[in-house]
Amino acid sequence: MALALVLIAAALYAEPLRDYFVQQDRYQKAAGALETAQAENAALRAEIERLGTDAYIAEKARSDLQMVPQGMQAFVVKGLPGEEAAAGGADEQAVVSERLSPFERLSDLWRTLSE
Repeated sequence: MALALVLIAAALYAEPLRDYFVQQDRYQKAAGALETAQAENAALRAEIERLGTDAYIAEKARSDLQMVPQGMQAFVVKGLPGEEAAAGGADEQAVVSERLSPFERLSDLWRTLSE
């Protein structure tokens, strides 16, 4: 009889416990996405501040649009060593989501319940 009660209690707690762990995973993904968005936001704010300076605008015009000030002549040198390595992969950022182990999940559940 006691075993049957324990099995019924376990069956009743299995679904809420699974839902709790699913919510933990969603929270971790959302927190990672928020952190990435905040980093991008900070980078864009810095870019906005730099765009307010004449020196940065002139630098971007030279590098992106190959524009030069009036009266100057531009020279383009292609095929420099290390040019391909510097161009690729610098802007890529990988977001690694950290997964909780079952022990960490249970300890977090215990901490949540005890609070």
